[in-house]
Amino acid sequence: MSNLSVKILLQEVDNLTREEKIELIYYLTRQIENQPLKTEPKNLIELFQNSPLVGVDIDLERQRDIDNREVELL
Repeated sequence: MSNLSVKILLQEVDNLTREEKIELIYYLTRQIENQPLKTEPKNLIELFQNSPLVGVDIDLERQRDIDNREVELL
């Protein structure tokens, strides 16, 4: 591949020759293939521990209905 960085090549993809596009595809394919495989979580706890939302403050409080009636959750 030429001395251009991949980021620049992606920005300038329309200006690449056919051979450069093929070379870029091969390069990106190798990068993807070399990524470690993610394993499936064994249980619900592991799923939440490895979630990208870990540390995000999410309000899970249920809002009351507009007419303030009590709703039984089953």
